[in-house]
Amino acid sequence: MNKNSVLRLILILIVIGCFGYLIWYKVNQTVTRSKAKELSVMADEPVKAKSAGDILKSETVKYQVKTEDLVLEKYKNLYLKNKNLIGWIKIDDTIIDYPVMKSINGNGNFYLDHDYDGKEDRNGTLFMDDLCDPQGPSDNLIIYGHNMKSGQMFGDLDNYKSESFYKSHKTVKFDTIFREGVYEVAFVFQSKVYSEADITFKYYQFIEPNSAEEFDSGIRAMKEMSLYDTGVDAQYGDQLITLSTCDYDEANGRFVVVCKKVK
Repeated sequence: MNKNSVLRLILILIVIGCFGYLIWYKVNQTVTRSKAKELSVMADEPVKAKSAGDILKSETVKYQVKTEDLVLEKYKNLYLKNKNLIGWIKIDDTIIDYPVMKSINGNGNFYLDHDYDGKEDRNGTLFMDDLCDPQGPSDNLIIYGHNMKSGQMFGDLDNYKSESFYKSHKTVKFDTIFREGVYEVAFVFQSKVYSEADITFKYYQFIEPNSAEEFDSGIRAMKEMSLYDTGVDAQYGDQLITLSTCDYDEANGRFVVVCKKVK
């Protein structure tokens, strides 16, 4: 085989490899979206097992649920299937319409590369910070997700860098398994994961402020960092959610959308 034939063969193999990857990528996207739709349908189906009240009283569960905070009817099926489920988030007119998980064993990174069923998946799953208490709830519930180029998980969150997008997507629907919620976007900013030695506001540590002064200090920091003014403020006692994903503008960058509960 001469040199030109070898080069031609190599080029053919490269083209075949590229097409193969594109086909796999598209199939992976389709499967991930299909799973999310199946889970959404399951959430609306009537419970066929014994009541969640009986289960929560009789079995060892991962959340110490108070009697007044039983799992919402709409999420019982999903919760009974996987008790790491802690909620569901949806932003209209985006791909973001997913379950939110929480690892009780302290391995929050598990859902970086596993799906709702615990199977390996490069898209991962949306998950809540280990230190957040969804039942309390904590003042600020932080939810993480990959920034996938396909738009999967929190890929569409990047759209909030545009103020015009924000103006037509001002609200986020987030339910914990205990209570429903509608949130209004308050702060949108770029940040990063800092070293322990860095003395600066670290949004991922802003979960349970110890006082009104500490809460107000965090709010001021996020307001100053915001890419634009939403006109939405927050007072001590307000319930927040923080949506966090990777930002590729800098090393260890993060893009963050903070929302305040309005109902």
